[in-house]
Amino acid sequence: MNVLKLAKQIQPEVVEFRRELHAHPELSMQETETTCRVQRELDKMGIGYRKLNPTGLVAEIRGTQAESSHCVLIRADMDALNIQEETGLSFASENSGVMHACGHDTHTAMLLGAATLLNQQKHLFAGTVRLVFQPAEETGEGAKLAIAQGAADGAEMGMALHIYSDWPTGVLRARKGPAAASTDKFKITVTGKGCHGAAPNQGADPIYAGAAIVQNLQSMVSREFWPVDPIVVSVCQFHAGDRFNVIPETAVLEGTCRTFDHEIWEKIPEVMERIAQNTAAALKCEVKVEFDRVTMPLNCDARVADILKGAILKVVDHPSQFSESPIQMGGEDFAAFGDKIPIAWVQLGANGGAPMHSSKVNFDENAFPYGVACYVQFALDALHALSSR
Repeated sequence: MNVLKLAKQIQPEVVEFRRELHAHPELSMQETETTCRVQRELDKMGIGYRKLNPTGLVAEIRGTQAESSHCVLIRADMDALNIQEETGLSFASENSGVMHACGHDTHTAMLLGAATLLNQQKHLFAGTVRLVFQPAEETGEGAKLAIAQGAADGAEMGMALHIYSDWPTGVLRARKGPAAASTDKFKITVTGKGCHGAAPNQGADPIYAGAAIVQNLQSMVSREFWPVDPIVVSVCQFHAGDRFNVIPETAVLEGTCRTFDHEIWEKIPEVMERIAQNTAAALKCEVKVEFDRVTMPLNCDARVADILKGAILKVVDHPSQFSESPIQMGGEDFAAFGDKIPIAWVQLGANGGAPMHSSKVNFDENAFPYGVACYVQFALDALHALSSR
């Protein structure tokens, strides 16, 4: 069947549903109405599902072509960001200070469009397509929550899609191997001894120690790990003191670490702790290091990536619409599924006129049929590949 042609036929319904979601965005772990809206559409189609706690749901469509125990997973995230929308769209956010500036409304609508087509064409495939409508990608909690509630159980491979505002409409980019970096958050509290700024010898300056820690943390990039392995260590906040002439008791540093390599990712907390502790001790201070593993590195399985590339080439108008995507230091919590099953990840261009997470980004809806078709074709091809082994 011509999947792209079918996706274009249901484009009005996909756009309508996306606009409804866009006008009513909800923050991470608060996607109650979004979940209910998806639930109502699945009910209309007679597609079975189970709700996740507190939000999100998992649906399944079983092909009737033949008996098969194989199962593939396709996922969309649903949460919005705490951004005040400034697009001026007729369907702009009605929830003050909340906006779908990362395009998760489009993901949900496209996955629901894929559900429509798969449900209509289930006589053409054998096996089960599991659709995960996932909450809380922005906070890195959602994939882990869904997995803990069985979303990956029994699935043999999976795929997720992300829309991208900086690329031309309709291009699809994917890759094998590293695709998105880990996103770790750290907080370093430096404790010294407060004193008058005119007599620093009477205290232990946590600002001075904190500044030294900021500098020495960069040795993680230049001296701790193999130079060809990308790693980013960024201190993004530094808070200390409240008077111009008083050295405070404490200073607090917060930031992020990024890498693609699992072995490096495992070692980062230990290395950071050692550098921070020893630097502070040399300057008569103590530190407490807190490390939050928000998302792990996302790596695309070679076999699944090949299936995805083949699916993309079947649904584009011209082969030039596909190319290898660049690796990126941004994070994606779908990586957690990759710790359970082989996965691949694709980015869909939708020239948004503004950067991702901008209050003025407006994703081109003409990209949607390619996203819907990509979800469907991957599911069909993945099931076929599994049954052919």
